[in-house]
Amino acid sequence: MRWAVFPAVALLLSCEALPRGTALAPDADREGQEAVDLLRELIRFDTINPPQPGSGKAHVDETALLRHVKSVLAADGIPSEIFESAPGRGNLVARLKGSGAKRPVLLMAHVDVVNVDRSQWEVDPMSGALKDGFIWGRGALDDKDDAAVFTQLLRVQKRSGKTLSRDLILMLNADEESSGHFGARWMAEHHWDQIECEFVLSEGGSSLLGDGGVAQYGFETAEKVYNDFRLFIPGESGHSSVPVQRNAVYDAGRLLAKIESYQTPIRLIETTRASLEGLATAPRGVAWGQEFLKKAAEGDVEAATRLAQNPRFNAQLRSTFVPTMVKGGIRENVLPPDVEINFNARLLPGDSIDELIRGVMAHAGIATYQLVEGGEAEVEKWKRERKGPDVAVFLVDRGVDAPASPLDTDLYRALVVTARRISPAAVVIPRMSTGATDLRFFRLRGVPCYGISPCPVGEVEESTPHHHNERVRVDSVKMGLRFVKELAAEIGR
Repeated sequence: MRWAVFPAVALLLSCEALPRGTALAPDADREGQEAVDLLRELIRFDTINPPQPGSGKAHVDETALLRHVKSVLAADGIPSEIFESAPGRGNLVARLKGSGAKRPVLLMAHVDVVNVDRSQWEVDPMSGALKDGFIWGRGALDDKDDAAVFTQLLRVQKRSGKTLSRDLILMLNADEESSGHFGARWMAEHHWDQIECEFVLSEGGSSLLGDGGVAQYGFETAEKVYNDFRLFIPGESGHSSVPVQRNAVYDAGRLLAKIESYQTPIRLIETTRASLEGLATAPRGVAWGQEFLKKAAEGDVEAATRLAQNPRFNAQLRSTFVPTMVKGGIRENVLPPDVEINFNARLLPGDSIDELIRGVMAHAGIATYQLVEGGEAEVEKWKRERKGPDVAVFLVDRGVDAPASPLDTDLYRALVVTARRISPAAVVIPRMSTGATDLRFFRLRGVPCYGISPCPVGEVEESTPHHHNERVRVDSVKMGLRFVKELAAEIGR
């Protein structure tokens, strides 16, 4: 701490907020603490998407949070604008001008979060509480930590007075946890002039803590394609006191038993191949067998098949689908008129959902079925007008099949250089996200996109996003700010 040199500043920092226009010398400790404080403030805004049942809220209100960020940026002389796709569904854009020698980089983070079961939490999930060296709350790791770190980067860079070779654009957006319809997708379609860029940085990467610091960095260069389809199995309704031969629930059980054994072929995309090669050199790779990983990376089918027995590797090596919801019956004493089974599919980039559905149905022995594509309105229309007891597949969510981003760009090289400079012993690999992010809307436009996780995690908190007791280490937030500061210097030379 260096407060002895600036006693007046130390006094100001003991207050809850600095007066606007206060000039501060660079100080890594203070800057890191500001990022921590900002993250705690962002967590306290209820941006659960969709609103928590019983909350009485008609819609999510990301705009309230963004107004707060707007005021924080304004205190450092950084103008920003909020674009609302619908009432309360705001998207903030701020730009720190560079020299223009290179094209801009967009820093993107979403500020909506998933819901909570408060009974499972040790603290109030909207409190941003400090406990055991962690910041607790919904969004602490998904994705308000990135929002706080990216916002703080602009503040620190502005205070430095240094001009980078390119603009840094900040976008804090709505609706990532739903469809992106009110957030990144809407901004790309309606305000591209505000966010046009050479590269995008957002969530989707990984950084894992080891004994001596960060042990592994994974930079997301591809993501699987999210799809939902529902299998509709007709039944014969009637009074349950007189069972009939055909029962939709039994039929569903038999079909699920067949479908369970179906798997798509293993296919290595460039990102996965490079990831396996990197893991083969890692100390942790010994547990899996370094030679084993290397053979899989080289395309050895037997090695890859054995590797796929691990669920995490299986999700990287092939397109997957899994039943997630079963709905059927109308009451206890009525035979079920039909059953619907929802399958969530995550496809490798370039794989076809239509081919997957054909493969599933053929494996289940269903030669004839009707494919109905569209939203719930199209599904209900088909149900009203259908003739006969045909099995149907409702393709209710066809995903955005975005191509992978290349590994030979200036930004990817800067990520690797920065990671190795900060953590020389860390393994640095590209990775494919098995989840979906807003990056897909930019990859479709041909913009190279990379997912990062600037705030590294340990085993304790790694699984808490979308789970109860979500939290991030205070020190990790400060480490995250250091990472993006050094990355900005690298890409802005």
